Amino acid sequence: MDEQNGSSVSRTFVERFNEAAGLAHQGRYEEALEAYDNIHAPFDDYNEERIMTGEFMGMIEIRKAYCLMDMERYDEARAIFESKLVKAALGQFNKASLYDYFLSYGNTLGYLGAIKKMDGVMCKALTIALGELDDLKKLETVWYWIMYWAKKHGQWAYLEEQCTNAHKAGIRNKSIVLQVRAGEFGCYAYRGLGKIDKAKRGAKIIIKRYKDAEADDSIVKEWEDFLLSLDREKEVKRG
Repeated sequence: MDEQNGSSVSRTFVERFNEAAGLAHQGRYEEALEAYDNIHAPFDDYNEERIMTGEFMGMIEIRKAYCLMDMERYDEARAIFESKLVKAALGQFNKASLYDYFLSYGNTLGYLGAIKKMDGVMCKALTIALGELDDLKKLETVWYWIMYWAKKHGQWAYLEEQCTNAHKAGIRNKSIVLQVRAGEFGCYAYRGLGKIDKAKRGAKIIIKRYKDAEADDSIVKEWEDFLLSLDREKEVKRG
C-alpha cells in the first residue's frame, strides 16, 4: 500500500503515517516503528478533529509488521498479523492490500516453520491473485514462496504435492516460469523422499534446458553438482 492520502482521515494522521513509511523505505525500521506508534499521539493543533478509519488503524499495524519482518522479528510480526485489530480491519481493505497481507502473513508463518497454517493463508493469497486481481506475476510469487518454505523446512511430501499443483497451475495459466520452478523444486522433493531416479531425470532436463538457453555457468554448475550429489546418495544406499 502506498502513502496514505485519503480525505476520510485527519491530515495529521496521514502526514505522520507518510513520515513513518518514509523511514521504513530508508531501512530505518526502529525509527519507523516508533513513528507508527506516534501516529496516535495528541495533535499540535487541538482544534483539528481526530478522524481515523478502521482500515487506517489496521494498515498502521500491518506496516509495523512489515518493519518487524525486515528486522527478522517474525514472532512479533505474526502476533500483529493475527491480532483482533488487524482481522477486524481486513474487510475494509482493497484487494491489492489483502493480497499483500496474506502473502506477508504467509511468509511469516513459512519462516517460522508453521507450514500447515501457512498453506491456508497462502491459498487465500492465490485466490486473490488470480480470481480478484488477475495478476499472473502475483500468482507466480505466491507459488514460489509456498515451495521455498516447504524446501527450507524439509517438508518433502508437502513440497512434492505443491510442486504438482504449481505445475498444473502453470499449465492452466500458460506460465512457463511457474512450470519451470515447480520442476526445479520438485527435484529437491524427490531427493528428500528418496526418489533418486526421478530427481536425476528432472535434474538432467533442467541442465539441458539451461545449457540450451546459454544460461550463466554458475546456474548450470549448481544443477550439475546437484546431479552428482544424487549419484553419491545412490552409491551410499547401495553400499
